[in-house]
Amino acid sequence: MKEWHKTEVAKVLLSYEQRLALRNTMLTVLGAWIAYFVIINTFVRSLNKIVIPVLDMPLGFWLAVQGTATVFGVALYALSKRVDGSLDSSARRGARAAP
Repeated sequence: MKEWHKTEVAKVLLSYEQRLALRNTMLTVLGAWIAYFVIINTFVRSLNKIVIPVLDMPLGFWLAVQGTATVFGVALYALSKRVDGSLDSSARRGARAAP
């Protein structure tokens, strides 16, 4: 039982390099999202002078609310694809190493 547990855990766990790459990717995505939020909120008053014709809504308000949510959703999608790719490559590496 103990031997099975070790081999199964070894197949599932990511290597140190993969964990480091995922952490760096996650921090980059978080930094980009925060930077977008700070930049938009810095210029929101000047952007509010522009009105989106179809929505009849100030551009600064729309970018602050919808843009931040959209950027966050895209960032989560990109991060999940990166994690999924790392897990797939880890599983393939583990399958090749198995007897």
